[in-house]
Amino acid sequence: MSALTSKEAFAKLPQKLHNFFIKHPPRPFAQYKDGPSTTTDPIKNPFYPNKHLETGRWHSPHYSRRRSADLFKMAKKFGIQDLLPPTPRKFHDEKYNNNKWMMGMVQPAGRANQAELDEKFRKRAEAIKNMDQIITEVRPSYKKLLRKRKEKEPKWY
Repeated sequence: MSALTSKEAFAKLPQKLHNFFIKHPPRPFAQYKDGPSTTTDPIKNPFYPNKHLETGRWHSPHYSRRRSADLFKMAKKFGIQDLLPPTPRKFHDEKYNNNKWMMGMVQPAGRANQAELDEKFRKRAEAIKNMDQIITEVRPSYKKLLRKRKEKEPKWY
């Protein structure tokens, strides 16, 4: 089986893409601006709005964002999305490949003392362990209660 020529491959494209590339040649054959331009500009982008120099009014893009998205998705199926002019809309690859992930792990949400939580728990456990000593310092009668508690402890020998 022989490889397809460029004319055969072009003929196999969906009708919408076929018509688009007839009106607006692919990138290697024509250059397009990467943003809005004037209506008289020969390299104006069909996906961006253009400003009329005499009236100062903006002309809407030749292809709406929805139609440009449809064209982009069709072109992506055939692997020729790079031949389209630049679009103002971000698609999956641009959205998610250039995204900063796991910001919650780098900068955790919560209060400013969230990082000091381990220290707080360690101090609390130590205070609970030494609670009897602290209470006897403040209230000497507590020693008697501790002695009674020790006498009532069961002895298994």
